[in-house]
Amino acid sequence: MESYRNTIVRYGPHRIAVNTNAALRDIYHVRANCQKSQFFTVFSHFFKTQMVMTTLDHKEHAFKRRIAAEALTSQALKQMEAGVLRNIRLFCDKMIDDPCDKTKKWNSARNMSQWCGWLVNDIMGDITFHQNWNMLTSDENRDVLEVLNQGVGGLNMMGHMPGILKLQLDKIFFRGATEGTYKYQRLTANQCNFRIEQGDKIQERDIFGSLMAAHDSETNRSLTRDELIAEAGLFVIAGSDTTGSAITATIFYLLHNEECYGRLQKEILGRFSQLEDIHAGEPLNQCQYLHACITEAMRLSPGVGGILLREVMKPGMTVDGTYFPPGTDIGVANYAIHHNEAYFPEPFLFRPTRWLHASEHQGGVTTREIQLAQSAYAPFSVGRANCVGKNLAYNEMITIVARLIFLYDMRIQPGSALGEGCPQLGHDRSKKNEFQTWDRFVSYHEGPMVEFRPR
Repeated sequence: MESYRNTIVRYGPHRIAVNTNAALRDIYHVRANCQKSQFFTVFSHFFKTQMVMTTLDHKEHAFKRRIAAEALTSQALKQMEAGVLRNIRLFCDKMIDDPCDKTKKWNSARNMSQWCGWLVNDIMGDITFHQNWNMLTSDENRDVLEVLNQGVGGLNMMGHMPGILKLQLDKIFFRGATEGTYKYQRLTANQCNFRIEQGDKIQERDIFGSLMAAHDSETNRSLTRDELIAEAGLFVIAGSDTTGSAITATIFYLLHNEECYGRLQKEILGRFSQLEDIHAGEPLNQCQYLHACITEAMRLSPGVGGILLREVMKPGMTVDGTYFPPGTDIGVANYAIHHNEAYFPEPFLFRPTRWLHASEHQGGVTTREIQLAQSAYAPFSVGRANCVGKNLAYNEMITIVARLIFLYDMRIQPGSALGEGCPQLGHDRSKKNEFQTWDRFVSYHEGPMVEFRPR
């Protein structure tokens, strides 16, 4: 489906993809006459109840979103920063074979998809349940990463074919995906049970503790045990897969664009003289080119590249001037709109300066061009579906990338092409400088293989 070249694509009996910024606004606006598609009901088959991301009813969704937002306030993020930094320090140490070796030599290559995945899962284990999964130091729990991918991929696939679940054929036709989904649910439930048993013994702030304590004054409700498990499951997916993909993609594009890599190095080394000064906060927030690099990487390779489907409600709705009847599933594919040249000239080029003002940055663009790009940019979705964990993700991403730049020189392992496009992958995957991802609701990817050298 070449949806980035067409405005409207019908890809199912009642499924429509629209590729314009007006559609992004019309479909996902808080007052849009639509609700989440029945696609999302598949999650409750495994989790017993809906999570905030999958709740169809607007009022119920608003309640769960208020609860989730309470767990991720600016104050809460600040209190959880120590746990984030502990894992980032360890991750940075693990990028070289022997942290005690001070010789400036290239170390053996790391598969960044794996290592970034282990890092963000350890972070989410720490700040969600107060139980680190130790993926950075041991292979004991590293299969969790594959379980998550299988589970989310299974949910994605069965969401498009709900009849499979109704007829209980999933264990026959999609045994691996179904087993992965149930493993993922059990893993989340076990982590939740551990955290509930700890109760007040844990004094440091974490997400699950905040969810347990949260009480919504508008509805006089708190989350039930099943709702806690479902929300924790969502936090693990949303806080690990998408963030890990963004960090990996940023490293890929920087190392495939030497000028951009050098420019970011200059910004980080010129602003910081001490490693421990690099953490979430104002000095790091002022690194505009760093932010632009991460933003551009997420444009090219969004963590969720597909469509967050919405079902049109009675009496129908108009999207970018076209009427669609009730019952239509409709949405905007992130990958498609992020590569629409109407909003992003030369859309397959990694160009961080497309997000920067020409008056302040060499190679930058006008305010109008930036606003146009922002109107078609949705890696964290928009409107009612906008990710409540966006600030947490950005804090992690900018800290991790900045610390790697400060500590090391980096390069692609000589001879390695893992993560790159090539003709053997097919016509639309032939671009060498495009990071290759596969849609499993969240993005699946491998590579790049990166070597590090202490600065």
